[in-house]
Amino acid sequence: MGFRALQRYESQKAKYDAYKAWQAKTPEQKQALYDAIPGIATGRAKPVLRPGFIIPFNSTGTVVTYVETSKILDATQGTAVGNDVANALRTALLGQYFLTATGTTPVVIQNPKYRFAKLSFTNKESFVKRVSRITGSTYQKPATDTVSMPFGGTTMAEDFDTAVLDIKTRASGANAWKAAGTSTVKKSYKFTPEGI
Repeated sequence: MGFRALQRYESQKAKYDAYKAWQAKTPEQKQALYDAIPGIATGRAKPVLRPGFIIPFNSTGTVVTYVETSKILDATQGTAVGNDVANALRTALLGQYFLTATGTTPVVIQNPKYRFAKLSFTNKESFVKRVSRITGSTYQKPATDTVSMPFGGTTMAEDFDTAVLDIKTRASGANAWKAAGTSTVKKSYKFTPEGI
């Protein structure tokens, strides 16, 4: 062991001891410490969801085919935590989801295991000092709201890349969401393709 490692031992020993003590705790004790974090029970985004329909990308045929989902963001989000993020995401995805299956004799598929393409919006702000329940170290923790929603094609022929480009560049799309961030409020987004 080198001299530098030995010098660091004394300053890091308290954190190491706290970490070992954390490892020795039962799952119930760890959960209790997690639940005791200020605002952990009420500070996370809990968007209001409703049923809806998604058109899979690159679909073929003349009959419109939808896959049913229960994870469409409702138009009425109220004042719950993360409502502004949910409303912005729903607006960004207008036209990429449907509240009713329209068209002449549309086909509706119910497949709970279907992995839809998703878009996530994240908002980080109000950094506060916290003490790690694992090492006892202090760190800056932001209030973070992340909301996700499935989406598909505006038509059966639309592909994922075309949809993503359109969603990014809309007036109230993903790029506009990110650009609205400031030095104290960080906004970001993430696209996830179908099947992932």
